[in-house]
Amino acid sequence: MKKLSLLSVLLGIVMLVGCASGPKKPDWVLKGSGAFKGEKKTLYGVGLVENIKSEALRRTTADNRAIAEVSRQLSTVSTSLMRDYMSSASAMESEKSSGEQYVENTAKTFTSNTMSGVKIIDRYDDGKVMYALAALDLDDLKTMADKVQELSQQMRDYIKANAENAFDKLSAEEEKHAK
Repeated sequence: MKKLSLLSVLLGIVMLVGCASGPKKPDWVLKGSGAFKGEKKTLYGVGLVENIKSEALRRTTADNRAIAEVSRQLSTVSTSLMRDYMSSASAMESEKSSGEQYVENTAKTFTSNTMSGVKIIDRYDDGKVMYALAALDLDDLKTMADKVQELSQQMRDYIKANAENAFDKLSAEEEKHAK
């Protein structure tokens, strides 16, 4: 009887240790999407999916949702940049006269062209939920500005010169809402 009790206790300890030693969720899973300053200023997007049995479909869906999160943030940054540009002295009068519609169209064009620079940098699957982490580095964003032919050279130069400020504004705004 003593052996059975001892065996039961040991088995219980082994089971507890086995359950506790599973992989820990990465910090980014809990932190979520946002504009974060680290070694580099980067826009991050976290996508997640559950209740899909197909591994390939789970991965693709989580990846697409993470990329969509980066797109949402990039849209905010680019709209802010375009509005600032339009109010600056360097905007051409023809651009200023078309106003808000110009800002919206240009921001959409810039965002859609820049999305090719977004990369999936990590994934985590806890058995129930698949997570994907997408990132767009601010330096890549500036490089992509040169490739968007629909933008005037003045606007491309403005984006490269002011992207850091727009990033900082978004980051500060997200910090306010996180508290």
